[in-house]
Amino acid sequence: MRDSPFFRLRTRKKLAALLRVSEATLENIQLRNDLYTRCWKHKSDKNRWLRQQPAPDISAHYRPIDIPDGGLKAIQSRIADLLSRITPPDWLYSPVKGRSYVDNAASHKGSKAFWLLDIADYFPSCTANNVAHFFRCKLECSRDVTAILVHLSTWQQCLPQGSPCSPILSYFSNLDLWETIEQSVAQAGLKHSVYADDITISGQIIRKEVIWEIKRAVHKHGLTIKATKELSLIDKPADITGVIVHGDRTRLPNRQLKRLFELRGQRHLAKSNVLKRLLDVQIAGRVAQMRQVQQL
Repeated sequence: MRDSPFFRLRTRKKLAALLRVSEATLENIQLRNDLYTRCWKHKSDKNRWLRQQPAPDISAHYRPIDIPDGGLKAIQSRIADLLSRITPPDWLYSPVKGRSYVDNAASHKGSKAFWLLDIADYFPSCTANNVAHFFRCKLECSRDVTAILVHLSTWQQCLPQGSPCSPILSYFSNLDLWETIEQSVAQAGLKHSVYADDITISGQIIRKEVIWEIKRAVHKHGLTIKATKELSLIDKPADITGVIVHGDRTRLPNRQLKRLFELRGQRHLAKSNVLKRLLDVQIAGRVAQMRQVQQL
């Protein structure tokens, strides 16, 4: 933490210089309450958005996204970039530059037992108080600087879904939790990885007592495990962040292979050159993904 440019930052002037904005800009942002636009994003189709709240019969398929205005988004991107320079632990895969969902899954090769946990409503559960604790107690910023950083990075007392700095702050605002989980896993002789809100524990044998300790720590820090996403496996292939891990091998899930087969079929039947080129791009991307997964 001491190598962070935020460490022991004391004045508004130095903060403004670090964020590459004027003090007047920071003051203006603090006075505004129109910094976000709420939209709704489809949970499975990333290209489907709504600008109005979805009707009750389809609301379960959408999640609210608060999109910051251009000026605030640039500042949040700067905050994210500066925080990402803090050396991450080996078990953190997202949000970490240069580490992918494939690397996350591959870190569990050779394990026989897997326990997959998912934190429910992750960003909304990361409170402004937790963010303030990180800047004030971990980075030892002044109260004034802490208050400004909290205002810049949170909305309605939590981390907004559409902010560029929410992913990295979701990790840092729960540092005590991640350290507790790391200790529990290490003492049990297991390994674990964290990919955003996904926690994967693996090893030869996983005792239920260890999982109970982890769940208790999660709840103690104001977070909740999504019961429908929890999964325990022994001597079976595990789907970890979209990659199948079985023994010492990694491969794509059958649903991804099926989609590649379907795309090739569509390409074979396509008449339009425009459609052919579009399908060629999609096929090439999926083939590259398959090679990346299988070579690890």
